[in-house]
Amino acid sequence: MGSRVLGWFLEGNKKICRVVLLLILLIVGTSGLVNGKEQGGEPMPLLRFGTTARVWGMGNAGVATAEGVEGLYYNPAALASVEHPQLSISHSTMFVDTSMNFIATALPMGKHGGLGAGLLILSSPGIPKTDYDLVTESVIGYFDYLQAIAYWGMGMELEGGIGAGVTMKGLFGTLDDATCRGYSLEGGVRYRASQGVTLGLLARDALGELSWSTGHKEDLPCQVLGGAAVELLGGRLLVSGETDTSLKEWGLGAEYNLRDSVQLRGGYVKDSFTAGAGLYLGRVQLDYAWVGHKLGGTHRLSFSVGF
Repeated sequence: MGSRVLGWFLEGNKKICRVVLLLILLIVGTSGLVNGKEQGGEPMPLLRFGTTARVWGMGNAGVATAEGVEGLYYNPAALASVEHPQLSISHSTMFVDTSMNFIATALPMGKHGGLGAGLLILSSPGIPKTDYDLVTESVIGYFDYLQAIAYWGMGMELEGGIGAGVTMKGLFGTLDDATCRGYSLEGGVRYRASQGVTLGLLARDALGELSWSTGHKEDLPCQVLGGAAVELLGGRLLVSGETDTSLKEWGLGAEYNLRDSVQLRGGYVKDSFTAGAGLYLGRVQLDYAWVGHKLGGTHRLSFSVGF
């Protein structure tokens, strides 16, 4: 009921929403292009980790391939494709007892857009605190490492196959006795150039700042990403790729629909191969991804459902 009321209101004020969205995108995009070489401080690692197993299985190249609620991280323009309420939960096992969890939801707003909200948490409890002398190393205690990002996003279909969206993020973190707080604003666009070809552009963390309890403040570096997705073999094969303006962060991947309910995926990102699979059971989707590393590999699981 609430989503229908919100959709009715936004549909009736479509022109106002589009003007506001375009103004925000102009600010974010201009800042992103100016800072396209990742000017600013070091980002929170969680800002670059990715989320869903589906996209990670394809080399984490999601600027042009993200669907629905996945747009909260990969490109908010994807929220424009939300047709019914969605819930997504992802879990990743990292190294040294570190885990990452993501929960997000999205709601349609009228016929031409969607809203989303989510929470991404990276935690590593019980890290040893060591003391060194000239001869030995001893453990003198333990501390916890935590990073969390709260997402709020909106995406709308504009004209001529163009979608646009913005995401606001609240940043939180703790490291031993220090804590940090911050914010970030980013914007993205997608363009369906032709049937089966989609182009995407994202200005990630175009505006943002991180403040520490120690008094240190730093601007978040902006990352501008461009990507493309092409459907082949009658839509059964999806090939995707993306890169940033420095050509340092890039990924390639593919997804093949083996059957209507089974997908196989593979990709390459940051000197690592990725692989995965998906299973669709009605409106329930289960995804798994494996990401290779020199020290082994990490596993990612995602569950999503549409209502």
